[in-house]
Amino acid sequence: MLDPQIITYGTDHPEQLMDKFYQAGNEMLLTLRNFVINPEKRKKPRTWGAIEAAKMVKVSDPTFRKILESSDDIPGIVIEDSENGRKVKKYTLAAINALRDKAETRYKRPKGSKCLTIAVSNLKGGVGKTETTVDLGKKIAIEGLKVLLLDFDAQGTATLISSGLIPDLELRYEDTITNVLISNPNNIKNVLLKTHFDGLDIIPANLAIQDCDLILPNEKENNHERLGSPFIRLSESLKIIKNQYDVILIDCGPNLGLLTLNAIIACDGIIIPIPPSMNDYSSFIMYTATLRNMFKELPSKKLEYLRILISKHSGSNEALQMENMMREQFGRYILTNHMCETVEVAKAANEIGTIYDVSKPRGSREAYRRALQHLDDVNLEIINNFKEIWEKQSKASFVSGE
Repeated sequence: MLDPQIITYGTDHPEQLMDKFYQAGNEMLLTLRNFVINPEKRKKPRTWGAIEAAKMVKVSDPTFRKILESSDDIPGIVIEDSENGRKVKKYTLAAINALRDKAETRYKRPKGSKCLTIAVSNLKGGVGKTETTVDLGKKIAIEGLKVLLLDFDAQGTATLISSGLIPDLELRYEDTITNVLISNPNNIKNVLLKTHFDGLDIIPANLAIQDCDLILPNEKENNHERLGSPFIRLSESLKIIKNQYDVILIDCGPNLGLLTLNAIIACDGIIIPIPPSMNDYSSFIMYTATLRNMFKELPSKKLEYLRILISKHSGSNEALQMENMMREQFGRYILTNHMCETVEVAKAANEIGTIYDVSKPRGSREAYRRALQHLDDVNLEIINNFKEIWEKQSKASFVSGE
């Protein structure tokens, strides 16, 4: 611990001080993680009650009970204490997906459609990229689809809130994408990590992935002769695993280093979160100039999906005015729904998760329901967009005879 009684304005030994900060901070993260998650240091799957589960399976309550009675091989059914102290059956996402399969109600991507790779990107930090990526990934999984979340931010926040793993303490260099992009694309199969959300896998990140931005531009170290251009390493490695997923989401860092460039080149679409403020709007305009210059060098590049998400919306008059201005300028490229800034989101983040991890809300149930509804509105709009793209791909595939 650092001594709070010592008054100083600087340090003669910044390296030692930063090391103390690093060690003390990681110790605190471990303590908090073990307190809010569980002694096994792993997140437990959230659960739903029978009524909610039946709705998710898209069957009536009697049909739900009938499926349960006729099946003895449903995984992920657990017994929990209810609020009145009774023991009740609860259903994890693994159980719900198994029941969907029994009832034949699980959405399946149409034949001839392809996995969509989506980069969530913005040059500015603090705009909600990670929250957008993780929340969307979890909602896609809740809907019964298979999704891979690729953490391309060395801070590893998406890794922490998706898995509960503390990136720089519990992940090794070889657990990240680094070795895959620099020397061994086939190793991508070995860095896939399952999470507590059935159907949601991640490729985690920690500070090691900074090596990609240092080594990939260096022709002496980037294995150019053996692996080709450093700009297409992600595209090539994703080909190995793409058929395992419906959607791949990439949480890009707030920069345009080689990692982000790889993500943009590999992606089929981009989601750009922008809070409705002048500073964030100005930063976005600068980003469009950067993207314009990048796509100028990629004349054959097409985007099957491009949407701006208004994020961190406070609901203030100023935010509403900014939202209206943005909608007038960018029209249909802005998602109809926006992401609200709520206390419930902050509460979930403090418990190393998102609202989708919460089975029993702390505090106002109504506030939790409102926050969840806002989140669902945004994510279901995006998922429905994806389904429309898949339908078009399927029809085009049928017409072409593929």
